[in-house]
Amino acid sequence: MSDKPLFVIKRNLQKSAQTGLTFQDQLDDESLKDICQKITGRSDYICQYVDNDYSDEFLANTYNKGRLATLRYGDYVHFITFSELAIEGRNSSIQSVPTAFNIYYMCPYEKKKLYYYFICRSGNPATDYHMFIYRLMQTVGFTFLNFPTQSAATSFVTIEDMMRARDENRGTNKSNNSTYISKNEDGEYEAYCKTYGASKYESSLICYAMSKIIGHAEKIKLYEILEGNLKELPDSSLQVLRKMDTVEIIKTDLTFEKRIFEESRGNQLRSPRYQYNLLDKLGEKHCALCGCTIPDIIQGAHIWPVASIRAAKSISLDDKVRFATDGDNGLWLCENHHKLFDRNIIAIMSDGTVKYHHSLPTAHIPYLHTLTENTQLPSIYLNDSFKHYVELRNRVLDAASYVGF
Repeated sequence: MSDKPLFVIKRNLQKSAQTGLTFQDQLDDESLKDICQKITGRSDYICQYVDNDYSDEFLANTYNKGRLATLRYGDYVHFITFSELAIEGRNSSIQSVPTAFNIYYMCPYEKKKLYYYFICRSGNPATDYHMFIYRLMQTVGFTFLNFPTQSAATSFVTIEDMMRARDENRGTNKSNNSTYISKNEDGEYEAYCKTYGASKYESSLICYAMSKIIGHAEKIKLYEILEGNLKELPDSSLQVLRKMDTVEIIKTDLTFEKRIFEESRGNQLRSPRYQYNLLDKLGEKHCALCGCTIPDIIQGAHIWPVASIRAAKSISLDDKVRFATDGDNGLWLCENHHKLFDRNIIAIMSDGTVKYHHSLPTAHIPYLHTLTENTQLPSIYLNDSFKHYVELRNRVLDAASYVGF
């Protein structure tokens, strides 16, 4: 290694040939001096910008992936990835982070460290979404050499903490949300990830953080929500996840969902896509009728039952799968309310009111009142599609037999 701090940095970014702008154009001496001082305690350094065909044990012979610089000093190599100059889209501003982590993590050299450095000159690097990403980065092992706010990011300690933060971060534009974290009835942690476009970067980082928290005590199930010809997670991310050896990767496309639908019996359907669609519409698991938030006992309850969809004669298999996995055809219910709903002891009307069957013994009614805090579904449920599923379900019920709470 080097006796004097030595920066070795790939000069060209992916689009440098088209734009004429290089990574060297974005870094100044003051930033490199600050980084060197903070990492090594020295302000004197050597900097080598190298071309695409350069390679060594830390850098491959390609363009600069991950907006990455290496600083070699003593026995250590320090990987430093940099922010964009302009913070624009929420996903585009962090695309380089998983790539840099992948290069660092897969490097076999043991004496290595990982850092992040802000060089942004415009935009807002401290939105709620960015702060969530910084907490993920802190969790997987990034050290921030500078920070855009007075309070630095803190690591996630538990996956439940991540789940709460992710749900709070949903915002009003659900199209921005590509990855959801949950826990199933068997107590297993699950990640539901869209794996194309900018989504794949967020998905990778969330899975790395979950793996870091959980260690080797148990496995995480990663459901890749594939659509059409859109690809799975990048190979570099899959290699990291396999090396971590804590994540079971399950690819879920239409063929996978069809097989699950055809193999299921009765109203049971353990569909990853249905879970994803409910998380996408409704957020973190919570019973719509009592507010319970213990994810282990919260289930996705179909409005138009799976058995009824399966029995429908004039519907193609593709459409049956679409109805059975539609997020509008369901709500989160705790185990108690799910059983009450499946047995038609309670029913939901098209206006969202919740009623119970008049034949329920009088002795049980006080318990039902205590159990059911919410007897009117909020507006987030009540779109036209949801109401249509309610009508399909209630065709076989006698609405006059149900009374209000």
